[in-house]
Amino acid sequence: MPGAKVKASSFDRTKTPATASVTAAISATSTDVLAYYTKAFQDQGFTPLPGDAVGSVAAKDFSRANGTETAQVSVVPSESGVTFTVSANVLPASLK
Repeated sequence: MPGAKVKASSFDRTKTPATASVTAAISATSTDVLAYYTKAFQDQGFTPLPGDAVGSVAAKDFSRANGTETAQVSVVPSESGVTFTVSANVLPASLK
């Protein structure tokens, strides 16, 4: 998300599916972050799954390729906005 400051990231293409994750902070709302990544994942062919939270944490799950590929976004409030984690598990052919 433009303006976000990355706190941590990981990427492992040695397994199938490959996994990637980034945790970042931004002065935005949970709604803004979820809306941004919902559009970004839908633009890449992912389908949003029902639900917008896990317990009290704002979150959204996505899938494509008949559930073989998944993506998740979770967002928690922080002192100056929110901290969020975006992760994805995709087939090697989907890596860019």
